[in-house]
Amino acid sequence: MTLVLPLNIQHPHISHTQICYNVYNHIYSELPIQLSYTIATPGSINLPPNVTSSVVYPESYPQIVKMINNSLSNVSDNINVIIYEAKIVQSTEQVKWKKSIARSSSSYYLYVNATLQLPFECHSGSKCTDEIQTALEETPLTNLKLSTADGTFDTKVEKPTVQGLKPINPQANYIGLIVGIVLAVLSILVLAGVASYVIVQKRKALKLNKQFQGDFNLPIDQKYLKKNQHNYGSKVSSYELDETNPFHSPFARLVKNWMGPRKGSFEIKMMEIVKNRDKFNHFRQQIEIVESRQTQSAFQPVFDKESNPEERQKVLKQLDGLCEQVTNNRKVNIVRVWHGCNKQLLPQLLGEGFASLGQLDEGWFGKGMYFSSSAEYASRYCPKNEDACLIMCYVLVLNPFPVIYDDAPEDVKPEKFRFYGRGNHRTFQCHYIPVSGKESTMDFRPPLEGVDHAGYDELVVFESANILPQIVVHLKTPGPLSPEIQPIPAFIDAPIPSKRKDCSQNHHSSHQHRFIASPAENQFEMNMINVSVGNRGDNDGFDRRWQVDRHRQYDRDDDNDF
Repeated sequence: MTLVLPLNIQHPHISHTQICYNVYNHIYSELPIQLSYTIATPGSINLPPNVTSSVVYPESYPQIVKMINNSLSNVSDNINVIIYEAKIVQSTEQVKWKKSIARSSSSYYLYVNATLQLPFECHSGSKCTDEIQTALEETPLTNLKLSTADGTFDTKVEKPTVQGLKPINPQANYIGLIVGIVLAVLSILVLAGVASYVIVQKRKALKLNKQFQGDFNLPIDQKYLKKNQHNYGSKVSSYELDETNPFHSPFARLVKNWMGPRKGSFEIKMMEIVKNRDKFNHFRQQIEIVESRQTQSAFQPVFDKESNPEERQKVLKQLDGLCEQVTNNRKVNIVRVWHGCNKQLLPQLLGEGFASLGQLDEGWFGKGMYFSSSAEYASRYCPKNEDACLIMCYVLVLNPFPVIYDDAPEDVKPEKFRFYGRGNHRTFQCHYIPVSGKESTMDFRPPLEGVDHAGYDELVVFESANILPQIVVHLKTPGPLSPEIQPIPAFIDAPIPSKRKDCSQNHHSSHQHRFIASPAENQFEMNMINVSVGNRGDNDGFDRRWQVDRHRQYDRDDDNDF
């Protein structure tokens, strides 16, 4: 016989009185469950706006208990149901309607939190729980009248989703735990590997920085520099030098000192530090290569078979003095030089290097990349417009060959010069040329009187990896550092343009241009530039008369050049 009585039971998880039915003296097990019934008639639910759930009052619990018992009648007629909480829950989804309009669709569920008191042994995960869950999930469509805080609703529910009867598979738990541990260990290993790599790279960088110290490094701590917006390419970093910044001003003054006295209307518009990390690293590798070659006999200077070896040694001594002005902790010679150019060439020169310039013309003193240690001399090859700029570079010097008057005498056409259009002489890695500048005119040749009468110089480099740009100086007013000059009077029949044509570095010119030789007084350090031999003007088809009464024997040494 079944006794059905309502009981007042205080549950620790709820604040109101619960109702229990079908109470028996013998309860063997309890199963907590959560049921989520689908409300088949959502139109019967009318919740206020912005309300997504409504608590069901306890007076409606007997209907829910009866529905649950009816569903479990095939399992047992003696199952007690204790309801702790019941509520109507709204779920809103955005759905597409007629493929173009999005409309919201509301679904309602009856959520029930309860405990089943069973008259037999049944534990979570056992076979009996499968029977109970199957029976509950097959609950047929049932009419309910639910009293809630938002009104009473006559509705129909069916087929709940059941939770709580079947625990997560312990084996799956173990697998998930193992996978999680493995992933955690792998993450730790990866992080440790990345951290170790970063630490190793930083230590390696610090070690390299200690091994390669010198003026060619970034002259100002990077934390005091601000990157410029430029079009030099992604490989190049640019930092403007601000003379009003106390961290920049000492170096800015040093750059101006390296440029020497600025004559005429020449003014500096802007100075910037440039750095191409790839080229910088390559330059440091070249330092090691040059160091190893300096001790090899093939790269030792030998002038026994050259004309006037004493004069050549004096030329090399002048170059050594320029190299001594560049500080570094390596056993190499590095010279600070300038290159005058059009700023439109900066992306190519700073990003890819100077190699392409050596292919633009034959070159009076070799088919290579021309530089000068004089910023004044370099400025002569800048365009006469707002695109004028100078690039200050550092160049590695290995076994330079000194070019003197004997290699380019005045009574020989330029294309007959000893090194015209040729590569480096023997194993000499560059050519160094003092340029005449004592008189008010200059002809770009080594002076007859010797290096002591040279106001300028040129350096021909044959390997782009030996060149490292560091500073770009943008000129505010175009034109050379010194005023233009009159042509050499020796060329009586040669037509000379009265106005100097804009110069383009390493580019042929059909006219011969001359400039005033305005040597920078007491300026031993001249910093280098790529000098266009084409701008010297060859015009060798003219009948030329010379004012030089004595000529030295010209020895081309063709058989020994390569």
